Amino acid sequence: MQLEEGTIKKGDRYYRRGKVLWVVKYGERLFSKVLGTYPYYVELDLKTGKNVCTCPLGGDCKHVAATMKAYDSGAYFEALSKSVEVFPEATAMEFLSEVPELALDVTLKELKFSLSTDESGSEVAWLFRRAIKLIEKSGREEALHILEEVLEEYKHVFPDYDLTIKLEKELRAIEASFQKAL
Repeated sequence: MQLEEGTIKKGDRYYRRGKVLWVVKYGERLFSKVLGTYPYYVELDLKTGKNVCTCPLGGDCKHVAATMKAYDSGAYFEALSKSVEVFPEATAMEFLSEVPELALDVTLKELKFSLSTDESGSEVAWLFRRAIKLIEKSGREEALHILEEVLEEYKHVFPDYDLTIKLEKELRAIEASFQKAL
């Protein structure tokens, strides 16, 4: 694989800014999810350099370069099951579920990103609820302030959703549970 110098530099910046959510390696192939203008999925063959990205370029892009940087930095999971070829995100989530603190970090990045791209509010709500569960599991009370910020934005964009009220109730419940623990 021969990427242009500018593409490699952009990919490095994406990696340093935390835009690579996860990378899974299976055999000689990498699968990843990278936050760009939208979330993009990358598949890369390490032997041949052939790659595909779901961005408009279709590959040989900064998302591929960011995936390579993450891999070269050791930031990847090694998959044992061939199912990763069809369900790479499920495989990544399975690995992340074993490390709730890391899963929470990934979820919060994706949640904040989704606020700007999710027109229906569905993805934001799903990630919000996942974040609450991961905060409970990890005990990372300090992450609640991020959910407060997300909820305020969500309420601003979707003030008439019944779901907005439900999300706020869930957040208040976890905040109360941390207060009781004190």
